[in-house]
Amino acid sequence: MVKDRYDSIPGFSSIGPGIWEYARHTPTQLSGKSEEQCPDLIFIFSWTGAGGRHILKYTQNYQILFPSSRILVVTTSIKDMALRTSKRRQRRLRPAIDHILQYKANDILIHAFSEGGTNKAVEFAEAYYNETGQRLPATTVCIDSAPGKPRFMPLVNAVRKSLPPHPILRFGGLAISWIWFSLVWAIYIINGGKKTSPIAKTRRRLLDDRLWDFEAPRCYLYSRADDLIMWPDIQEHAIESREKGIPVTEAFFEKSAHCRHMADDPAMYWDAVIATWRQSKRCLQEKSTPSSSLKHERSTDTLRSAADSERTLTG
Repeated sequence: MVKDRYDSIPGFSSIGPGIWEYARHTPTQLSGKSEEQCPDLIFIFSWTGAGGRHILKYTQNYQILFPSSRILVVTTSIKDMALRTSKRRQRRLRPAIDHILQYKANDILIHAFSEGGTNKAVEFAEAYYNETGQRLPATTVCIDSAPGKPRFMPLVNAVRKSLPPHPILRFGGLAISWIWFSLVWAIYIINGGKKTSPIAKTRRRLLDDRLWDFEAPRCYLYSRADDLIMWPDIQEHAIESREKGIPVTEAFFEKSAHCRHMADDPAMYWDAVIATWRQSKRCLQEKSTPSSSLKHERSTDTLRSAADSERTLTG
């Protein structure tokens, strides 16, 4: 039987299977920083098999950028992606939905990684909609190394990289993955082609206006050197988002590997995230001041070089 692997994240408390919470500091711990400058909640959906110490590199930077924000992390296992149905994945996300409703969070920054994290993000958005009848109140969406298109070899390679390092377990897991994905691939072709795959469904659900506010700015962080997700697939989705009216920023890296863009160029990476967040604040301000003469501008920025950062962030 395939078992879930969920590493703990230092400083976080478990609130459900693969769901971790970091409670924000109290106002007296904020050294005068304004809570109005921070999201109510930062929601991270990690890549498949991500270890706690790797996720920590991102949460630590978010704690520097937004010290008063709560942080939720949802991790993903191979079992989630390969064996669980959409309904089962959504049911396991219920503790996170309960927490968001408890927080009364109306300003959520979402950061999703790779196919596993992006799939969990859309599953969560759909589960939230089914529970509340409303869109998830995501005001900023950052997507790292996704979404791709259904491609057999990159999918197998992605699973290979998420397997444990022990050689026997790694070899056995890879063999099982080959057999499993070959069967699944054949089923997809028989039942309507690649468009029925979870990856194709994730691409479509990211552009579903029942689930997402199309005025919420979106940032795509991706690389020419990614050998798991083809960069033109991500670029195509960014174009489709713009065509839907979504404000889009693209951070295009030249040399970084899959989900390694932050380590390759932390200044460029976090500048893109901060710029997207600031744009969401402008959008919210315009919504709250309808009589303002400010004109809403759709972003078509593409970042290709590092810029000076206002904060000391780690790679």
